[in-house]
Amino acid sequence: MEWKKADEPASYHLFRENGYSPLVASALAKAGLTDLEQVKKHLHCDEFEDPGKIRNIGKATDVIWKHVYEGNRICVYGDYDADGITASAVMFLALRRLGANVTVRLPDRIGEGYGISKKAIDEQAELGAKLFITVDNGIRAIEETKYVKELGLDIVILDHHEPGEELPEADAVIDLHIPGETFPDTELTGSGLAWKVAHYMLEQMGEHDYAMSLVDIAAFGTVGDVAPLIGENRTIVKRAIRLMQSPGYCRPGVSALMKGTEHITAEDIAFRLAPCLNAPGRLTSGGASLPLILLIEDDPGTATELAARVYAENEHRKELQRDCYQSIREEAVERIASGEKVLVILAENAPSGIAGLLAGNLKEEFGRPSIVFCPKKNIEGETVWTGSARSVDAFHILNAIDTCKEYLVTYGGHKLAAGLTIKADKGMLEHFREAINKEAAYLTEEMLNPVALWDVELNSEEITDELYAEMESLEPFGAGAPRPVVKIQVAVNEDKGHSFMGAEGQHLKLFCDRYVMVGFSLAEKYIENCLPTELTAYGNLSLNYYRGSCTKQVSLLDFTC
Repeated sequence: MEWKKADEPASYHLFRENGYSPLVASALAKAGLTDLEQVKKHLHCDEFEDPGKIRNIGKATDVIWKHVYEGNRICVYGDYDADGITASAVMFLALRRLGANVTVRLPDRIGEGYGISKKAIDEQAELGAKLFITVDNGIRAIEETKYVKELGLDIVILDHHEPGEELPEADAVIDLHIPGETFPDTELTGSGLAWKVAHYMLEQMGEHDYAMSLVDIAAFGTVGDVAPLIGENRTIVKRAIRLMQSPGYCRPGVSALMKGTEHITAEDIAFRLAPCLNAPGRLTSGGASLPLILLIEDDPGTATELAARVYAENEHRKELQRDCYQSIREEAVERIASGEKVLVILAENAPSGIAGLLAGNLKEEFGRPSIVFCPKKNIEGETVWTGSARSVDAFHILNAIDTCKEYLVTYGGHKLAAGLTIKADKGMLEHFREAINKEAAYLTEEMLNPVALWDVELNSEEITDELYAEMESLEPFGAGAPRPVVKIQVAVNEDKGHSFMGAEGQHLKLFCDRYVMVGFSLAEKYIENCLPTELTAYGNLSLNYYRGSCTKQVSLLDFTC
């Protein structure tokens, strides 16, 4: 990997001229901020936008209130990922608080796939459902929405995915990506949007405090769906972290999932907690119900047992992912060597629930759009190949897939990620592979393998408590608001040296005089370079809270000797 100094935009110099340190100015510029008023809002975001600004929110909630008052059974129909699970939990808890007769139905990732289905509609109708509220899905459910209405039932759609050319004819539709939206921030996730609607309804009944108490669940979905932590998303996550760090925090399911974490951050949610919510649904039929029940559980003892099951599922998922990735990696190398810009690979022995993770692994290692298909049974019991796509900034994956739709059964998604299904036919798969690679012909090697960029160079003496305090003031970090990458000339402490961590010793820990460096999956490179004691490191500054102590840490991204 080649490292170069990142360009310094005009905003960086503006912030420097107004007294911000190089590290803080870099962080603010990387978050896309361009003036001091934006900085003020970014650093002190605490006020939420009025949910009443959302177009159609009055229409949507009028429909919901009608069924609440009549005591009708309401079915919240969500999704099996972290965003869909948390969106469902938020809406369920809010409606239960408002006295509704409410239930949740999550699709089975393995047996049903994404989105509301006629099978699920029939099932819930037979159980007495009079209203469906879709969260984190539904904007492309044209036929399914028609079917709900044909049955004489009502449906409200709350979604954040990009709409197609035709909108579903629901009783009310809210999707901030529909042209003409009046809400000022269109980047809410499914859970964020569900929370805004819940907030609106709870405020109508004087339940402000309860509405605010649900922000933690919304934050899990926001971070888990890799939404940019700017604007309203940032406010949601910042408020949630403050709530979860408070002594009086009392959501048993989340507390059990945190397992005594002393200082929760958005990065903890992203890398440790949200994957646990995703894991059961990836591996087990109907598994997404487990983390849903965990989130809404009131009893601490039961929550602890449920959290242990969720953690065990995630550990199993990690093992499967590692083994399956090794089985497809060689084909990926061969296809890159043959000139393919988009990797399209069939992982015949992988469970369909980890297709997106495998695609993400390919994208991260090889720096190019990747699509992984896995066999699964569709709702009719036929074997199909269901896939997940992960892309790079230079390639809008949903638009590209849309040009190849003649080869697909279903698809949907957005710029950087998508889901799709194709017939179990290798000839059809090859046609699709050729078509999408034709769409990607404009991609250059520079687009696919961009140079890694560092932002600020520091010497070891500059890594002080004050510097870390500055970084803490900029929390939360994540998508859209990343930590600055620092370049440091490192001298490893001669006495403490280094250690290897992880089940297979694959992670690296270096002890320096003022801080510790931790590099995931960098042990092999360190050994290959003969255990250097002096090196140029590239990483992020972060604090490590453990057993009551706080250690200055550099999360090592890479190093050169």
